[in-house]
Amino acid sequence: METRANYALIGAFTLAVVIGAFGFVFWFSGAEKPLGLNQYKVVFNGSISGLAAGNPVLFNGVRVGDVSKIDLMPDDPSRAYAIVRVDGRVPVRTDTKVKLEYTGLTGSASVALNGASSNAPIMKTSDGDPAVLFADRSDFQDLIQTAQKIAARASDILDRGDRILQDNEPAIRASVGNVQKFSDALAANSAGVKDFMAAMADVGRTIKPLTVKLETLTTDTDNVVKAVDPTQVHQMIADFSGTAAKLNTAAGKVDTTLTNLNGFLSTTDSKGVFQEVSDAAKSFKRLSDNTDARTRELFANLTRFSRDGLKEYSGLAADGRTAVGEMTKLIRSVEANPQQFLFGRK
Repeated sequence: METRANYALIGAFTLAVVIGAFGFVFWFSGAEKPLGLNQYKVVFNGSISGLAAGNPVLFNGVRVGDVSKIDLMPDDPSRAYAIVRVDGRVPVRTDTKVKLEYTGLTGSASVALNGASSNAPIMKTSDGDPAVLFADRSDFQDLIQTAQKIAARASDILDRGDRILQDNEPAIRASVGNVQKFSDALAANSAGVKDFMAAMADVGRTIKPLTVKLETLTTDTDNVVKAVDPTQVHQMIADFSGTAAKLNTAAGKVDTTLTNLNGFLSTTDSKGVFQEVSDAAKSFKRLSDNTDARTRELFANLTRFSRDGLKEYSGLAADGRTAVGEMTKLIRSVEANPQQFLFGRK
């Protein structure tokens, strides 16, 4: 009996120690465990490839939970949703941003919770009716979509280029043939091309001194312009302005004279003056004609002047004296009464 009692006591003590150790470990590790997990329903637009159940949920880069379920929206199969479990100590508020994040280009995806102001209310959730969060498009999704658009545009451009080449194949072939002919012509006339290039080089060498001269001319012109005294320029402008003013005054006087002359010409007395002027003009005309005729005859018969040309010279002299007499009479008449010459007889 005594031996059995010792075995029972030892067994009870051992069992108590084991239970105490388990209790201590459970108590010690319980401080590091979350107080509870809150469930949220995160709705995604588009593909969520790479996301699977068990993937982490991050809050500002710290893991605070995991993904428990992934499925399609019953009313809209183009969208998907994920049920996530988040540590109850994490403040998921109404302004918390949600999006997918990827570890590298081919890594696994995670649900990232970012930003939350302390003034926004905390979202209420429960296991039976989890709060709904709408995820923003991730940077990786934007990159993939942009790459797809670029690839589509590039494919469209290549298709258009192929169609253009097919539609214009004859013209392209003709252009290539013309280029080939031109190349052959250049090869056949390489000596001429060489001479042409040499001539162009000579032209360049000839033009180079000209550019130096033009530069010198430009410098000299600039120096001349700088040497001009501005006060002299202003004085010249002032003199020109005064001359223009005098011309304007003279023009007014000329206008007045022309007006008076026009009034005189419109009177009946001007007819006598015009008649006398007309008679004088006729006399000058006859004198000019006679002089011209006599001059031609004189030069034609100059060799015979010593014999019978004196008579013709006498006639020419007589005509000249007659014309001079008429001019003398006209001049005396004007000197005697110039008012009659200008304004007619009264």
